[in-house]
Amino acid sequence: MIQITEPLTDSEFDEYYNLRWCILRKPLGLEKGTEKDELEKDSIHKIVKYNNVIVGIGRMHFNDNDVAQIRYMAVSKSSRGMGFGKLIVDNFIEISKNKNISKIILYARESVIEFYQKLGFNKIKKAHRLKGVQHFLMEMKNNYE
Repeated sequence: MIQITEPLTDSEFDEYYNLRWCILRKPLGLEKGTEKDELEKDSIHKIVKYNNVIVGIGRMHFNDNDVAQIRYMAVSKSSRGMGFGKLIVDNFIEISKNKNISKIILYARESVIEFYQKLGFNKIKKAHRLKGVQHFLMEMKNNYE
């Protein structure tokens, strides 16, 4: 069974942050704690559970009244290619449309640009490097027709 929800319990949040660190920070040699930032309390957090195990995570916050930003997307290695990342992004797109947000941005690692392009994001420009990993600014304009 597949569920998408917000983490609700301390245990779910612990698992959520641990997956975020294991997939996105640990491989770069970054320490525990770097998986969080100052926007955690003001963000929308999503988890995908498959057979009651958290296999995918993501976060969205609002940069202003018109722009949302997706960050910290991760899917466990054994669960990639099963549509869990798409499920999270689609959920964030729906939320942003319900809030009349006109544009969603994200900074994608070079290795996942194609994934986001398949979901309708456009690569805008080369952005920052984090521990040698190139990131690119991508955006999607919400269509309300």
